[in-house]
Amino acid sequence: MADESARGKPFVKVKDAAGNDWLCPLDSLVDPKDASEEELNSCVDDATVGRYAGDIKVVD
Repeated sequence: MADESARGKPFVKVKDAAGNDWLCPLDSLVDPKDASEEELNSCVDDATVGRYAGDIKVVD
């Protein structure tokens, strides 16, 4: 993750309309079950997350 300020922030798993999985900062989403394209701009695709999993706190 390039943004050091994101460390420690809670993230939530989100699936887009195409079925792709993302991890998004919880505070950047209005409704995690229906994330807009604009909201997904602040998210990280789950394939990238694997390398940084220790830095990301995922909440359900």
